[in-house]
Amino acid sequence: MHERRAHGGVAAHAADGHRGCAAARVASPRLDGQNCAALSEPEHRFGFVAVCGRPNVGKSTLLNALVGEPIAVATRHPQTTREAMFGIWNPPGAQAVLVDTPGIHRARSALNRFMVSQAIAASREVDLVLLLADVPVIADLAHAQRWEPGPVATEGLTALAALSRPILLVLTKVDRLREPAHLLPVVARWSALHPFVAVVPTSATTGEGLAALQAEIVGRLPPGPPQFEPDQLSDRPMRWHASELVRAELFEHLGDELPYSCAVVIEAYHEGKQRDRVEATIYVERDSQRPIVIGKGARVVKAISMAARARISALTGRPCDLRVRVDVSADWTKDPERMARLGYAALATDVPIFEEAP
Repeated sequence: MHERRAHGGVAAHAADGHRGCAAARVASPRLDGQNCAALSEPEHRFGFVAVCGRPNVGKSTLLNALVGEPIAVATRHPQTTREAMFGIWNPPGAQAVLVDTPGIHRARSALNRFMVSQAIAASREVDLVLLLADVPVIADLAHAQRWEPGPVATEGLTALAALSRPILLVLTKVDRLREPAHLLPVVARWSALHPFVAVVPTSATTGEGLAALQAEIVGRLPPGPPQFEPDQLSDRPMRWHASELVRAELFEHLGDELPYSCAVVIEAYHEGKQRDRVEATIYVERDSQRPIVIGKGARVVKAISMAARARISALTGRPCDLRVRVDVSADWTKDPERMARLGYAALATDVPIFEEAP
């Protein structure tokens, strides 16, 4: 084992022949122009790629697959991602900044509006938009020919199309189709709605289509030198990733509803030579939710803390002491000011927000 140190003093450990741990590749500063020129190669490509779509279509899973590390929280629950995040992908001859975005959905609260605004705003200046959409469950060819994309999916496409960026349609979960022929009418329905630059069917389960998607992305990036260090994974600091890893464990331990009322704030993050010390607060919306998160004899919050500690240690390559407490910020998901205090600052944009139908 050997040690190397990234900007900000985050140590990484890597076995010979393996990539270093993720901690050394989080939130390093951009390269300056001189270093960029030194790293660039003939016809090297660089660009920004937004990963968009409805909740739970596999956006974070795809980003993790491309980057090669689980830097984006991916769960079976929809609307897990709340903020846009950069994942740095370095295929041969190119560098792509993949922008993981919250799911595009009909907003019901201030937090929902914040999430949708993040998704649309993050797509404004990119070089390519990946629009992810589930392949529907099709019974037979007649069913496939009758199928239409749902209203929220088409509303999301309309909002993205208004930004005038190239859109590549990524059809996910293609492995659940009974017959390959059932895919053709689905592609035709989507293609009638928008002139996509390409349509790529994929499956996270089997890996089908991933190589074709990688080639499509790289081929559509503009020429340019890399803008980030080649071993950097994300634009976010470890403090942010720690809060996300704690929040991911809320979905594992608190059921289907309560995690959406929770926010995680890292009160302190101290990096040591041998181990890190992290202090986190889980905020809920109502007094009645606090004892649920704590659990009888503090069993639930201890389980959350232990599991999150393991995730943080896996990302940094060092042991981690994590202390978690639970507090109340009344109705924070409905109050933009309280959201901002918990780290979800509203965006000053004119992006369209889809209101939940009454």
